[in-house]
This record gives sequence, structure tokens and C-alpha cells, in this order.
Amino acid sequence: MRAEDVARELERHSQAIAGGAGARAYLDRSACQARLGYLGEALEDINAALRIEPANAVAWHARAELSARAGRHREAAADFGEALSRDPANLAARQGRGSSLSLLGEVDRAIEDFEAVIKADPRYAPAYLGRGEAHARAGRHERALEDYARYIAIAPDDAYGRFRNGVSLSRLDRQPKAIEELGEAIRLDPRLLSAYLERGRALARAGQPERAMLDFSEAVGLAPRFAAAHNELAWLLATHPNDGIRDGRRAVQHGRAAAELGNWANAAFLDTYAAALAESGDFPQAVKVQAQAVQAFSGAARAEAESRLKLYQSGRPFRSP
Repeated sequence: MRAEDVARELERHSQAIAGGAGARAYLDRSACQARLGYLGEALEDINAALRIEPANAVAWHARAELSARAGRHREAAADFGEALSRDPANLAARQGRGSSLSLLGEVDRAIEDFEAVIKADPRYAPAYLGRGEAHARAGRHERALEDYARYIAIAPDDAYGRFRNGVSLSRLDRQPKAIEELGEAIRLDPRLLSAYLERGRALARAGQPERAMLDFSEAVGLAPRFAAAHNELAWLLATHPNDGIRDGRRAVQHGRAAAELGNWANAAFLDTYAAALAESGDFPQAVKVQAQAVQAFSGAARAEAESRLKLYQSGRPFRSP
């Protein structure tokens, strides 16, 4: 539906509300508000509907979806639960709660929800995708691949499913297959930025830095504020052991872009920018930025950052193994 059509629908529902219509009209107007990007107003309408009908399962579900869209997954999980308490057969609500719990790191509870959905409807494809992502978040990539295979069998043309499959393959160091799957994701959706990023990483791990840089550059071209892509490109340009790959000037350009986009608070981005400065020969500034990175890191990552700081203090750049 075009934006102007949604706006007309919104006005129609507003007139109905002014005429004394009930909870349904508020929910319909909320859906229009959300489609137009007015999330605050959409939430107000859902709350109005719940004041009229506190037991309205559709309203609880709608508020949960809105909270999930805004990244408020704790609130979303609670509201999905309210919807399910009133309508236990609502598979979309159970799927939604599973997704929010998974993003909150509560993967075992999330998997319980996904498995309940699959038991009720074995052809409900998103449940396999959600369970796969939950397994992946727990580091169980072999099990994730099993679920992604089931999802892809049902939805073979979904780019995101191919993307998730490719990521797990890469984490298992099956880079040739990962590169193939991520390439299929890009073919299905040429604007799926994360697929370029992850294929670039897989290519770098597979010893193909030139192709990796092409993917990182493509991602930056599509989204100039994509900090992670700037960072990956800068790291290769600054630290690759092959003299023909490194380019200090470009490394500084992309490293600084990543650090700025990360508000100078992302430890990994600062670490990369420092490496780029060292490669360009600006060791005093490299030392200054790397000291910030060291403070932002913790554990083993901090120890590695400290070793790079000592290199820069001695006037030497860092080279990746």
C-alpha cells in the first residue's frame, strides 16, 4: 500500500475514533501509524486499545511487535507472553517471543518456543530459522546448520536464510561453502549489506584478500555509514603481510571513518585505526589511539592490544599472521 493510501486509512480510523469507535479502531490506526514510521503514536493507540479491552490478545501482540521493532526485546517478550496467555494457539506470538528471547541471550527458553511452534506446524519456516539462530548464538553451529537446511528447503529463495547459513559455515571454517552461500544471499538480495561483510571476512580467512576488499568496498559503497565494513577494509589495508595489499593512506581513511562512526568508543575500531596510523608512519598518533583501545578492551583482547601498543611505541607497524 502506498504511503498516501495508508495516510487516508489513518484519517478514516481517526474519524471513527472521534465518533466513539472502540478498541479495534485504535488498533487499526496504530497499524497505519507504524507503517508510516510513527512508532510513538502507534504505541499510544495500542495502549488506548488496552485501556478499553485489557484482555485483547491482538492488542498485546501488536504492542509486542512494536516493542520488538524498536529493539525493546524484554518488553516485547513480556507482551508476547500476555498475548499467549489469552491465545495459546497464536503461533506468530510464540515465534515472536522466541525471537526476542534469543536476542536477549536466553537461547534455551527461545528454543522451547520455536520447538512448540514446529510441533504445532512443521511447515512453519520461521521457527526453523529462529531455532537455528538461537543455536548459532550459543555457538552450536552444526545444529544451526541442520535448522537452516530445513528452513531453506521450505523457503529456498530467502536471502536472509542463505546468509545465516553462510555465517555458520564460516564460523566452522568451511570457507568455500560459506563463500558460495553468502554469494547466493547476495544474488537473492543485492542490498543485503551483512552478506557482503561476512563474505569478505570468509574470503580473507580463505586467503583471498583482493576479493575480500572488493566485498568490503561494495558494502561501503552501498552504505557509506557501515562502520564494520570500513573497519574490515582498513584492517586488511593496514596489517596484511603482503606489501601489495597494504595502503596506509586508504587504511587511515577507512579506519578513521569506522572510529568516528563508532563515536570513538568501539575498542576494535580504535585498534584498527591505530594500526592504520602505524602503517602510514604516524606512530605518535598510533600510540595515542592504541592506548585508548587498550583501555576499552578487556581480557585476552586487552593483552593483544597491549602488545600492539608496544610495537607502535618502538616505531614498528603490526602485521597480521
